[in-house]
Amino acid sequence: MMHKFVDDTTLSEFIAISGRIVMNDCCDELVQQSNEIKMNVNGRKTKEMLLGPIAKDQPSPITLRGTTVSRVSACCTSTLL
Repeated sequence: MMHKFVDDTTLSEFIAISGRIVMNDCCDELVQQSNEIKMNVNGRKTKEMLLGPIAKDQPSPITLRGTTVSRVSACCTSTLL
């Protein structure tokens, strides 16, 4: 018997000019749910990317389990086998 697992999760939110940012809350919930099923979310492998017009006041960085998530300007690519 074979078990296949793909480790890929995407969270996104639209941020209004004066809106509250809830991404850290969503990430905390993701970590909690992952813990319940005995999976690990690795903050060092997680990336954050902002899309759209560059605002003068950018949102605070996201943290996962006390690790600040790296903010990147372009998406990472990988080769499919």
